[in-house]
Order: sequence, then C-alpha cells, then structure tokens
Amino acid sequence: MKITKGKKSPDKITMRTRASNDNQTMGLLAEWWKATEDAQRAVEICQTAAYLKQNQTYRMRQLAVDVRLYCNLSVYSYAGSSVAKMNKTRTLPDDRPTFNLIQACTDTLVARLSQARPEPKFLTDNGDYKQRHLAQRLNQFILGEFYQTKTYEKATKMLRDGIVMGTGALKVYEGEDNKVCVDRVLLTDLFVDENDSINGDPQQLYQLKLMDRDKLLQNYPDLKDVIAGTPNSYPDNAPDTGRTTADQIMLVEGWKLASGPNKDAPGYTPGRHTIATVNGIILDEEFHKVKFPFVFLNYSDPFLGFFGQGLATQLFGTQITLNRILYTIARAITLVGVPRIFQEQSSKVVKAHHNNEIGVIITYSGTKPSYEVAPCNAPELYAERDKLIQYGFQQCGVSSMQATAQKPEGLDSGAAMRAYDDISSDRFAELSRKYDNVFVDLAYLIADTAMEIAEKYGSYQTVYPNKDGTREIDLPAMKFLKDPFVIKCFTESALPRTPAGRMQTVTEQVQAGMLSLKEGRRLMRYPDLEQNEVLDNASEERIFQLLDKIVEDGTYTMPDIFMDLPLAVELTVKYLNLYLAANLEEDKAEMLRTFFKQCQTLIQASQPPAQQPS
Repeated sequence: MKITKGKKSPDKITMRTRASNDNQTMGLLAEWWKATEDAQRAVEICQTAAYLKQNQTYRMRQLAVDVRLYCNLSVYSYAGSSVAKMNKTRTLPDDRPTFNLIQACTDTLVARLSQARPEPKFLTDNGDYKQRHLAQRLNQFILGEFYQTKTYEKATKMLRDGIVMGTGALKVYEGEDNKVCVDRVLLTDLFVDENDSINGDPQQLYQLKLMDRDKLLQNYPDLKDVIAGTPNSYPDNAPDTGRTTADQIMLVEGWKLASGPNKDAPGYTPGRHTIATVNGIILDEEFHKVKFPFVFLNYSDPFLGFFGQGLATQLFGTQITLNRILYTIARAITLVGVPRIFQEQSSKVVKAHHNNEIGVIITYSGTKPSYEVAPCNAPELYAERDKLIQYGFQQCGVSSMQATAQKPEGLDSGAAMRAYDDISSDRFAELSRKYDNVFVDLAYLIADTAMEIAEKYGSYQTVYPNKDGTREIDLPAMKFLKDPFVIKCFTESALPRTPAGRMQTVTEQVQAGMLSLKEGRRLMRYPDLEQNEVLDNASEERIFQLLDKIVEDGTYTMPDIFMDLPLAVELTVKYLNLYLAANLEEDKAEMLRTFFKQCQTLIQASQPPAQQPS
C-alpha cells in the first residue's frame, strides 16, 4: 500500500457534540434544580422525566422481554402501549412442552445466596468502651430495623430482580409513621440521563410512581389544590389500563446530588430533592448528600452506563433455541410417535377386530398384519436439548443437580459435602460479595435516615428481636462515631448449610479444643436441642446482663448463690481487663471489683468447714 501526501492539509478539525437541529431536546431537558420558582421547577422536572421515558423505550422493552422470559407475565411501568401489546403476542401454542431454563437458573441462584442472612457489624477503630458499647447498640438497632422493615425478604426479591433484569434496587426513606421504610423498586420505575451516567456514577436520578390520591391528600393536606387538580394516571398507555376504579396520580421524584460531602468547602453547591406532579410541587428541599437513597445490585456490571445486564438477556438465545427444539420434539411425537398397523389389501382381516378388547381373536389369510412405531426424532435432537440445558446452567455458575436439589452419587460424608458446597459457591462468589455489600450499604442508609428522624422528633425507637426486647437508641448522640465507623458484613453462619456438613465441622472443632461442648451444641442449631441450649446458657446470660448493666448504666446488682459463681469470677476478671484498657470510669471499675469480691465470698461460704486435726 502506498501512502501519498495530500495536496492541502486541513487547518483545523471541528468536533460536534450536539446536532445543529436539536432544538427540541434543549426545550425538553432542563436543569430543574436551578429553577427559581416552584411552578417552573415542577414543569421542568416532569418534562425531563417524560423525555427520558420516551427516549429509553428500548430499555423498557428489553426489561419486558426479560420478565416474560422468567415468568411469562407482562411488566407494566409507564412504558407505553408498544410494550403492552406484547401481552397479546402468541408465537407458540399453549399446550407445548416447556423447560424454563432462565427461571430454573434464577431460582437456584436466589435460593443459594438468600440462605445466608448477612449481618452488618459496626466496628470502631481504637475506640474506648463507650464507643464500643455504642457500636454494639447500633448493631442491635440495625438488626432491629432489618426485622421491622422486612429487609431480608425484600432483599431476596431485589436479588431476583437483579438476576432477571440486570439491576435490583431498594429504597430507604422516612415513612408515613415517621419510621425508616425499605421498599423494593422495579428497574422500570427508575431513569437516569445516559450522558450523565456513562461512567456508572450519575448525578441525577428520577423515579416515577403511582400514588393514591386520598393517601397523598392525607400526607400533604396543605397541597389540596395541587393534588386535586392533577389528572388521573395509569400504569400503561394501553386502553385496558384505564378500566379501573383506582384514583391514582403520577409522581415524579428527582434527586440532584450535592457537589461534595463538605458544606463548608469552597465552591460547594447543594443538590436538590423534589417531588412533583404535572400540576405543581409536592416536596422541594435542598439535598446535601453525595449518594442517592437507593441500594443497587448489578448481576453483571456494564462496561458503560449505569444499569447492568441480566441473566435473562444472556440466556435469551439459548432459551429460544431450547423452546424450538422442545416444540419440534413434541410435534414429531404427536405426528409420528403413535402405533400404526400394516396389513395387505388382499388379507381378509376385519378392521373392526383391531380394537382394545382383551382376548380378541383375529383371523387372517396371507401375510400377518404388523404393528410398528416409527422413530420420532433423531438422537442428536435429544442430545442438543440436554446440551443446551447444561450450557445454560454452566453459564450462570450452577449445576443441574443443584437446581433439582440433588447431590453427586457417592457424596455421603459430611466433609465431602462441605468441600462440594465450597467448590460450588466459588463460581458465583462475586455475586455473593455484591449481595453482602447490599446490607452494608443498607446499614449506612438506615442509620443515616434514622438519625435524621431522631433529630426531627427527638428520639427514635425500634424493636430488637432478642432477649432484650424493645430498646431506645439515642441516635443524635451517635454522630461522634460517624467517622470511626467501619462496617463489615458477616453471614449468619460460616458453617456448612447441610446438617451432615455442619455436624462434621462442629465435631472437628470441639475435638480440637477450639469450641466447648456447650458452644458446639449451640452451633448445631437443631430444633430439638434449642430448649436445652437456652437452659444451659441461662446462667451465663444472666451474668452477662449484670456485668453489662454495670459498664453501661452504672447499675449494680449483687451476686447470689443461684448463679454460676466460678464463671462469674472468670467473666468479671475479663470485663475488668477489657474495659480498664478502654478508659472505664473508676466508679464502674470499683463496682466490678466489688462484684468480684462478693462472688469470692459466696464461693468461700459455700465450702464445707475445714476438719479440725485430731
């Protein structure tokens, strides 16, 4: 190839970033957070959301396809009549055989990952005993909020959404009863600007939501004119969606993040949080956070953009091919796979004798009639079907045995099951790590939202579901712990899930002296041992309660002969060594010493008198 120099080189290169005739786009997209009047801000945020919805119809259609592949149901979420028409599409007959590979893979992954209940733990960095106890109370508070908001159940649905549609979302906000609420949000309700989110870190986020008019009037009685004047809205633009008795209006909620976390930094620009309808503003406030009140989980992280790719999209071609093969096999069996009778025309066989009666005598002359069943399908067709199913399971990291709750033949010992379970979990370790991080992010958002509610109303109380019952947490006082906080996520149990594997592991640790027999019984978690475990640990739990009251509240309770006094002495020494190094107040330390001395006195009093020498 020969390269010759041109006659004239261009003096400059002009790069256009916007089409010259893009005036319509400029009119629809607006920086609504900079509007000076409420009416203008309401119009601009609704126009922006409408533009994003209209220009991201392709994404809505893909999500609708993903949901139909998983459960054969339509997903309605303001996507337009073009998506609603997909509900009437009939490409294959209803009586065809099916094998929903996408649903099998998804449900297997959800079942495997949701078995663990990750528990975020707030840890302090070289904190004193007050900070440690405050972090411990906050751990109890977070678990109580998880219990109250049903976080684990909603996180399981979020995980399924992420696997099917690519991204799952949970929203944390202040509810109607001035409590923290955690809601699952479908991906079809969320929109981001594609240019703003090209690197996966958008500064704007929009949520569309249908809200009952009466409920909104109850929450915002001062905005009766705005709410009453807003026209009705429906989940879809299809004609059938208007046939309802529900009185709902469309809300557009938008967030613009602040320029940074420090309000006092030079050049700081606050963000904006706005809820609006087409008729006016419902809520408008400054937003000083650098994160949205959402937790997201991507099944497969995108190279560019914000939303991930789901398993349904990845297995789309495999599922379609599998459907076609199954339909072909079924049609071939129906057409060919029936017995046929061959008899000569010259034979004197009465056709009525070919029936399903028992002991029928058939007379014939000439050649005997033959009964034959032709081969329906080639063996390669069945092999291709099985190969596609295996390919689908391998692509998502699970085996067909796991999907059907089976184990390999000969895998009977607890150690073997434990090793097999560990190897199987390595394939989707990345997804498991993302699922754990969801609860870490939720812990931050819940603690932050609860502190805002406590500052507004004075206190915040939750129910911690254990022996302590209801506990009130002084959340505003926890601000000084915000910087030293380090959150790590631990699963409910690191032991194997199967009873055999759990028993094998616990037995090995008890034999090695790493666990006591009492601790081993507790880790077994067998229902028939639970009552014995509660009774065996009752004395220890009582001692912990008395010592915790001394350290936390300065409340002293004398020991008595009904507790395990040697254990009380041992634990008191440990408490003294632990909290004296963490700057425990002298009066509380003296209480611990007094508790120790009284325990020793009770032990000595219980000893039989020494025998006098004869």
